Amino acid sequence: MITKNAHAKLNLSLDVTGVRENGYHDIKTLMVMTDLCDEMDFSKSERLEIIPEFSFDIKSNLIYKAYEILKNKVGYDLPFKVEIKKRIPIAGGLAGGTANGAASFYALNELYDLNIPKTELINLSKSLGADFTYMMTGGTKIASGIGDMLESLRPIKLDNVLLINPGYGVSTKEVYQKIKVDDARIDFEKILDGIYRLDIDKLNKVLENKMEDVVFEMHPDLFEIKKKLINFNSAALMSGSGATIFGIFADKKSLEEAYLYFKETYKYTYKVRVGEDFGSF
Repeated sequence: MITKNAHAKLNLSLDVTGVRENGYHDIKTLMVMTDLCDEMDFSKSERLEIIPEFSFDIKSNLIYKAYEILKNKVGYDLPFKVEIKKRIPIAGGLAGGTANGAASFYALNELYDLNIPKTELINLSKSLGADFTYMMTGGTKIASGIGDMLESLRPIKLDNVLLINPGYGVSTKEVYQKIKVDDARIDFEKILDGIYRLDIDKLNKVLENKMEDVVFEMHPDLFEIKKKLINFNSAALMSGSGATIFGIFADKKSLEEAYLYFKETYKYTYKVRVGEDFGSF
């Protein structure tokens, strides 16, 4: 059996910079990995089994798609069973599905001694979505293009972060369909300065996610979560296309106060850390 921890990512800011002729959007986003993860136990089996079963068609599951790509690559079947302790909220802007798919590439490579180099696994994963390039590597990075061009940065380490998910998902496709690209660009240098110095006041002025306006109009309750997080002395923002809102705190005491408050209402409230130790396969 091989165990992989599939970690959730956070977008510490997200700019939508343009639209391509094929309809894909260009973005620029600061991404980090958290210690929140799905624990996945892989073992050989006579047929493909995903436990527990997801509510959607198995063939649209990124675990299944990773298996299909590797099976086609090597030219023979790679049946397996994976048992998942699911912790990352589905469709929460945390790339949980992509993390599961990324873990599957690495796990099957080990389980069946395929000996496919990491760089090739990353290239194979790209056809499943731009997020895979980052989720297969992790670290502190700026992603640009459609999310597939990565720039490594000085590591970000945050010990006191709160995630709040309302218990429903947001369709990334729908958000992109509704978003309007503007000419105002996010200043990532100011964001990085604020994060490295843990300047909460500054971060609340410079953190920005261009998807928030669209999502908050669809789900006003998420805007209320963000405002309340700020009132608890955190720097707050929505991750990705939502629905998860995060707050960065300067100290554990403030984090604990906010956690106790939000946990009363939201089942999916998590205290997490951000760092280089998380998300590397």
